[in-house]
This record gives sequence, structure tokens and C-alpha cells, in this order.
Amino acid sequence: MFKILFLALLNGCLTNKKMLGGARKELNDFNCLERLETKLLESKCHNIESYRGPDSIIFRCRKPDIKRENLWDTWWFRLTSSSNKFDPKKLPIVDKHTICIDPQIRIEAYPPEEVESSDR
Repeated sequence: MFKILFLALLNGCLTNKKMLGGARKELNDFNCLERLETKLLESKCHNIESYRGPDSIIFRCRKPDIKRENLWDTWWFRLTSSSNKFDPKKLPIVDKHTICIDPQIRIEAYPPEEVESSDR
């Protein structure tokens, strides 16, 4: 039983890693915000729920869960300045989740289960 649970958890991690890699390729570190907007619109995301912090904005597509289809309309995104300095302890997590960074903006992507477990 534990072996099955472990394999399911491992598979989820590998899937998230692949999804992050795919998102990086699609945004390609150029005009990050415009490309993200295009991806959201292609996913029929016309409403956004967001939270503003002192140095970041966290948001995701607002739509019923049953209508979510992909990373772009399901995952949470965090926007920060590309010149923002992060706590060295948090930098590995930020780097792992960064899908696009250009001269102005850094975009990170987080699956819903990671955001919910950390309470944003």
C-alpha cells in the first residue's frame, strides 16, 4: 500500500516538473507578461483572482475547477521584479518555479496543492 502511495506521489512530482519545463519553453524568457497573458486568454481565462503583497502579485484564473484544463488556467502565478533580491534560503524554491524572467519581470508558477499547503 505504501509503495503505491509513494509511486503516485513521485509521479505527481515528475508531472509538475515536466509542466514547469514546458511552461519555460513556451514563455522563452522574452516579453514574459505579454506571453503569459496570451496563454491565459488561449485557455479562456477572462477573470483573475489575485493577492497583492509588498513586492509581488499572486494570481490565477478564476473559473470553476471543473472547467480547468491546463497549467495556464489551473496553477498560481507570482509576479515580482526581475531585480528583486530573495532570501538565500528561499532562492532554490524561487528558481525551481521560475518559468520566465526578462529585464522587468520574473514569473513563477506553482501548482494549486503547493499554494494551498503553504497558505500563500
